[in-house]
Amino acid sequence: MFKNWREPVLPIPSDLYSEIGQLGDRVRELREDVARIRGQYALLVQSPTSLRVDQLGPQTDPREAAILTHTALRAVDRDLANVEQGIGWAHGPASRISLTDADAAAEHRDQQLVAQRSPVERIR
Repeated sequence: MFKNWREPVLPIPSDLYSEIGQLGDRVRELREDVARIRGQYALLVQSPTSLRVDQLGPQTDPREAAILTHTALRAVDRDLANVEQGIGWAHGPASRISLTDADAAAEHRDQQLVAQRSPVERIR
C-alpha cells in the first residue's frame, strides 16, 4: 500500500481557477436573463389597461404588481452584481496558485486516487 494513503487528495489549482471562471460565466448569463425579464415587466407597466389581477388575496392594482415585480428583479440584479464582483475578486488571486512540483504532485494525486478506489470484486 502507498505510504501517503491517508493524506487528502489535493485539488488541482488550475482546475479550481477554471471552475471560478465558469461560475462567473453562469452569473453573467443569469444577470442577462434577469435583465431580459425586467425589460418585459417594464413593457407591462407601460400598458396598464391591458393588465388585470386575480381575486386571490388582497386586492391590488395590476400596474402596481408589475412595478413591484420589476423592482424586485432590480434588487436581484444588484445582488447578482455583488456576486459577480466577489467572483472576480476570487478569480484574481486564484490565478496565482499552483502545486509546488506539478509533475510530482500529479503523480502523487494519481497514486492517492488509486489507493482510495475499492478493489473490483469478481462474481461468478
